Amino acid sequence: MLEGIICVIENLHHVFMLSNLLVLILGVVGGIILGALPGVSPTLAVALLVPFTFYMEPASGLILLGAVYTASVAGGAISAILINVPGAPANIATLIDGYPMARSGHAEAALYTCFTSSFIGGMFGMLILITLTLPLAEFALKFRSTEIFWICILGLTVVASLGTGNMIKALISCAFGVWLSTIGSHPTTGEFRFVYHDMLIGGITIIPALIGLFAIPQVFSLVESYGLRRTVIQFQRERGILGKTILHVLRMFRVQTVGSIVGTIIGLIPGVGGAVAGIVAYDQVKKFSKHPERFGTGIPEGVAAAESANNAMVGPSLVPLLTLGIPGSPTAAVLLGGLLIHGIFPGPDLFRLHPQIVHTFIGGLVLAQAGMFIFGLAISRYSNWVVRVPDLTMSISIIVLATFGTYCVQNSFEDVLMAVGLGFLIYIGSKFGFSPMPIVVGLILGSIAENAFLKAFIIAKAGPGFLRHFFTGSINIVSILICAASIGYGIYSGRKGSKKKIQFTKSDTIVSIVILGATLLIYNSLKAQDFLTSIFPAATLIIMGGLSLLLFILTLMSLRAKKEAAPGPRTAFPFPKVLATGLLIVVYLYALNILGFYFTSLIFYAIFPIVVPLEKGMVFRQLPYKILTAVVFVATLYVLFKIVLKVQTPTGLFF
Repeated sequence: MLEGIICVIENLHHVFMLSNLLVLILGVVGGIILGALPGVSPTLAVALLVPFTFYMEPASGLILLGAVYTASVAGGAISAILINVPGAPANIATLIDGYPMARSGHAEAALYTCFTSSFIGGMFGMLILITLTLPLAEFALKFRSTEIFWICILGLTVVASLGTGNMIKALISCAFGVWLSTIGSHPTTGEFRFVYHDMLIGGITIIPALIGLFAIPQVFSLVESYGLRRTVIQFQRERGILGKTILHVLRMFRVQTVGSIVGTIIGLIPGVGGAVAGIVAYDQVKKFSKHPERFGTGIPEGVAAAESANNAMVGPSLVPLLTLGIPGSPTAAVLLGGLLIHGIFPGPDLFRLHPQIVHTFIGGLVLAQAGMFIFGLAISRYSNWVVRVPDLTMSISIIVLATFGTYCVQNSFEDVLMAVGLGFLIYIGSKFGFSPMPIVVGLILGSIAENAFLKAFIIAKAGPGFLRHFFTGSINIVSILICAASIGYGIYSGRKGSKKKIQFTKSDTIVSIVILGATLLIYNSLKAQDFLTSIFPAATLIIMGGLSLLLFILTLMSLRAKKEAAPGPRTAFPFPKVLATGLLIVVYLYALNILGFYFTSLIFYAIFPIVVPLEKGMVFRQLPYKILTAVVFVATLYVLFKIVLKVQTPTGLFF
């Protein structure tokens, strides 16, 4: 154990060289900024900067990529907390309590909690990486296809107890997300499934879906609430809030311990990633809490659990990469490319052939955690600039950034259309109690679970048999027991909450019938010729149909038992504002291919806050100010995207 620490300390002076230190600082600051942009995940942030390392020294290039990786994971929490749009899948669990904290005026405290917890979890992960690399690599090899499958099932069942309101609806949403992951070509047979349009041939990728499911509904929600409340979130600045928050986070010993351990274990499993780490850690901390009902209302413990876990995942995710050449996460796979560019081949001989470069890289990761903590706290002090932005201005900013973030993943305009379609669908679903989080969890874990299931199924069929292969082994048994405990806890908490409020409404009967009918139609459209192609999506659709039927039955039982209950207050749906927003988004997307990204965004940014409120007499009075604001905003985007990052955007006649 001590040998690894000594080697890192001996090579730490290489990190403190002026050139490497400057690269590290730029990587940390740039990683935080990139991570805060919706759609720019840590994987994309690292991939964007890989070409910049071509002509750098190997150690400097790896320090840059490692710093960006570390900082962008934490930076994704900024948008999750401030605008309810996770910067990356790893920050999905952060917004459960982070955004309510911001809405209640404690955005600064939420961000301080985020970066402090990220630092604690990140340093724990780095300590594991330094001291236990070889033993943990052997442990990671024990996770075969069946173990990975059950870990994914654990992540799927966890959504039942994440505070999404109704467990049945959460599981239906999760099954829907798993079904979305099966669209496109089959990973083994190559046969296409559910390709109703050409844009679905490549399937639904995670980043466009993530942006669509979180960003687009947030736009409609901000527009919908315009005029019903203040358009600026109140920001309470307390004296000494930084010291109080850090001390409060340090007292969360149980939360930090659970988050760090969960993040470490998930990071070791190849291909699972930080989204599972944050969600599972949040769920476990909630289960161990004395007041689980407070989670989801805006408490620091929820933010701390998610962020300590997804940053503790960073170090262990590099263990199988450095020792076995197996990336532990998608970002680690991009880092593998960065290593190969410089002629460094991961494996058992890496620490013998390139000890200085490897230990300098690890030392850079440790300092990057400290830099992320320092610069993150500094940036958090100015978070009031973001929360004070009016709702309509924030709405158009989210639309423009979401369009860019979606497009630049694959340079595909069809991804933008897909994101908007999914966003509008979940906005309608949110009116009936469906949450986007289970859908994203299902989409992320669905493809991983299917691949693992198919490998295990083929092995079981050729050898030990299905039951023996899937339901034996210590890791499998523990995972199955935790899955059962998660479902049981969700049922218990749901029954406990049903005593306080009515969970089902008359509209749920119609919704359940619609879902059941849609499920039957989709199932009938599954015309796969190969058994392996159809088994997983068919099972998913059967589960979704069964859950919708259960929702229908429970709704009827609930309504019969509570006929005497008085109906709740009804609020008028702001149809004109929502319709105007939808039409403007459609016009914006149509004009992108004609006028180009920047010119269209300039016009859109100027007219959106004026047209959507439908207030007479406001156009000529506000137009000059809106045009000036639009010019500044679009010019900033142009400098950042076109000149600094050299990222391709939807272009047409202009720019």
